Amino acid sequence: MMAAALAGVAGAGAAPMLAASPARAEIGALVIGIDRYTQVNPLQGAVNDARDIADALKGLGVRKLLLFIDGEAERSRIIKAWRQLIADTSPDSTLILTFAGHGAQQPERVPGSEADGLDEFLVLADFAPRGPGTAQRLTDDEIAVLMKEAAPRRVIFISDSCHSGTMTRAFDDRAGMLGTRAAKIDGVPVDHIEDDALPLPTRAALQAEAEEQPNVTFFAAVADDELAPEVMIDRRPRGALSWAFANALRGQADRDGDGVVTKGELEAHIRSAVRMALEGRQHPQVQPRGRGEIPLIDPVASRPKPPSLLPAAGPIPLRILGQPAAVKKLAAGFTGVEMVGKEGPALVWDTGSGDVVSNVGDVLASIPGDPAAPETRRRVQGVVDKWSLVLRVKAAAQERSLALAVEPGDRDYHKGETVSLAIGGNSGTYFTLINLAADGTVNYLYPLADRKDPPQIPRGGPYRLALTVEPPFGADHFLAIASPKPMTALQRDLAALDGKPAAAEVAALLNRHLAGQPVEFGIHGVYSTAR
Repeated sequence: MMAAALAGVAGAGAAPMLAASPARAEIGALVIGIDRYTQVNPLQGAVNDARDIADALKGLGVRKLLLFIDGEAERSRIIKAWRQLIADTSPDSTLILTFAGHGAQQPERVPGSEADGLDEFLVLADFAPRGPGTAQRLTDDEIAVLMKEAAPRRVIFISDSCHSGTMTRAFDDRAGMLGTRAAKIDGVPVDHIEDDALPLPTRAALQAEAEEQPNVTFFAAVADDELAPEVMIDRRPRGALSWAFANALRGQADRDGDGVVTKGELEAHIRSAVRMALEGRQHPQVQPRGRGEIPLIDPVASRPKPPSLLPAAGPIPLRILGQPAAVKKLAAGFTGVEMVGKEGPALVWDTGSGDVVSNVGDVLASIPGDPAAPETRRRVQGVVDKWSLVLRVKAAAQERSLALAVEPGDRDYHKGETVSLAIGGNSGTYFTLINLAADGTVNYLYPLADRKDPPQIPRGGPYRLALTVEPPFGADHFLAIASPKPMTALQRDLAALDGKPAAAEVAALLNRHLAGQPVEFGIHGVYSTAR
């Protein structure tokens, strides 16, 4: 759990938005998803990503849409399709290129051309690291040329892949990791090319990669030193960046509801959506920096209004590790769960160690003792109830989210360490903050009358919550709420739950007190271990 003190620091207001042009920009798109590789390890969610993005684009009425799946994603075909999109669209159009699949890197082919000494590339379906198959890749300098050829058209490039690196926190294998989007052959990373079938990049290609292209907005799944995992989202294997982008096209990024998504809105949506979905394990990158007022997608789909503040609670897919006969008896004692095997659990309870593990590989709680004991089952039920609330708040926060981040970074923390939770992006100024401990115990944090906390905070943030790591260890989730109206009744009822394992009651209170209001949610996990 965490001991906390709040310190607010006023930040600058939001940047002004430029009005969208009266004429709606035509959109053309090339969407690529590769699960089936002939030599490289397969993926499970890239085709799901591509089909979801294509469906979202169709929902916008995009007619010039090319979808390449698995073996259809061949190098010459992709290049030809992109250039055909350029020829078939007017200069004021927007072109979208999305890639879901493996990435890799090799030593730079032209000495001194890369700051890190490495060339990155996207791995196509029939790629091989030696001989003719080496041609089935798209190098970073080639992609830069393709982007430059599209000017002055606006270009959005989504690369849901990675090259190499590490995870921000250790991944617990009991969660059943789906793999990452860094190419490997027989478990060995692809990191060099032999008998290269591609010619060396031209001087013009190297120049295109080196210069900033003002017409291009580029989103990468992760930083160069991180791995992009595949995860279960809505019970399907996915890449988080593609999932967030598809939802942005469906209107979730349109914060001001004007039918236009600016670069700033798209960036804010993707960063917060991916952070929430993967509990801070993945940090999307965007280039260039700034230019938040530039309109990128015009129009986007209208957002349907949710019938209530939080979506209805569905059963949590739970897997129990232990002796089959004992597992069957234990399963009968829980509410709000659906028992599953290896495929698609949201939570895994290891009855031997007492650990409860999330589907993104984090130990949420450690509950030692006899798994059949009523107290043990009660505490595990508390973890289930808390995780149900976390998932429901994450879903609601997709519509209007606060920006939360852990400083100095997303990793496992240990007893006595201090971290801070930065909170920003709020348009509502009335503020409420609670913590949900690993077992669902509610800690009411803000505002506190005895501390004389003001009910309102300045618009935009940032605000920082200072944290000290204390036992019990596991997952703390901070739930922040901003509203344009006072939340006195909600705060009174939440304060009454302080110190109680009452996650299920929190959901009911939020719906009762805030339904129909334009509230903003933020939720962020902070993970601690005794080791």
